[in-house]
Amino acid sequence: MGSFVSKLIKKRINAGNLSPNIQLTFLKRLYRLLKRGYSLTEALHIISWDKQMKHVVKTIHQSLYAGQYLDEALTKAQFHQMIVIYIYFVRINGDLMTSLGKSIDMFEQRMNAFQKFKQISRYPIFLISIFILLLFLIKRFILPSYAEMFQFHTESASTVQLTFFLFNILFTILIVLIVIIIIGSILWYFNKHKVSIEKQLEIYHYLPIYRQYVRLQTSFYFATHVSLFLRTGMSMKNIIKHLESQNELPIIQYYASIMMQHLSRGYQLNELLQTLPFIDPQLATIFQQHNHIEALEKDLATYADFVAENIEKKMMQFIMFIQPVTFGLLGLFIIIIYFSLLWPMFQLIDSI
Repeated sequence: MGSFVSKLIKKRINAGNLSPNIQLTFLKRLYRLLKRGYSLTEALHIISWDKQMKHVVKTIHQSLYAGQYLDEALTKAQFHQMIVIYIYFVRINGDLMTSLGKSIDMFEQRMNAFQKFKQISRYPIFLISIFILLLFLIKRFILPSYAEMFQFHTESASTVQLTFFLFNILFTILIVLIVIIIIGSILWYFNKHKVSIEKQLEIYHYLPIYRQYVRLQTSFYFATHVSLFLRTGMSMKNIIKHLESQNELPIIQYYASIMMQHLSRGYQLNELLQTLPFIDPQLATIFQQHNHIEALEKDLATYADFVAENIEKKMMQFIMFIQPVTFGLLGLFIIIIYFSLLWPMFQLIDSI
């Protein structure tokens, strides 16, 4: 179970076979070289000096020479979607440095969260595995022996039978729950693209913790990309059109299509944002407060930074919450098991 969960989460961070560390190292080196005045071609050539990066650079070079955009080249080189999303919009705003810097920050944040999760969850997963093994051994060997031992003592025998029944229920629930999580995760991972975005949002709506994460993430992406587009002097209507035409952010694309329909009917954007369940109401307030483009762009960028910090904080809080909850539940179950095994003996002793 632990191995599967770790691999599944790692796969979401790592697109294809290109490790997250290599992706992050490549981006940081590219950013530094471009900042020093090197052209993209020169920067890629220098990065290729590293043997680990040669294959990556070669793939990107081939894609660029074939006339593809940089985001398409990164996709072909198996970079993570989070990185590709930022670089995709460089086609429109032309601001490679800002997009590259933001992609580095967000991807590094995601990597750190995953590493922290892996460290913290390793011990609880080990304990859960031992606990399931313990339940199996008790169910398979100890309880049948108890039943035979106390079969001539009516009160103790009934207690053992009840314990046997409860153990069967607990063991069955745990196994069924694990199987459902594993199969459900696999099915969702490989079939998510087949589910309509409307249906996906309906599912997210019934997942309280994940729903909040999706709302913050959607608001962050919307604020970030709108602020980048505003910096280029693009009108709000054209920005929404570009968000609607992209395919990298399905929720943003879906919301942008709704916005275009309502804007064509004369609705105000801030009024519409307030009705979208996966957009933070604070974002609508920012649009309502500003008519000046420069002030709006600055506030959206500030808001995006705030949300990025908030997402990181909440992810860390959730990760740090895993260990105490797991230990608490396991401790409670162990105490229950201990007393359930001792209670028939107490009953037998009292009857003597």
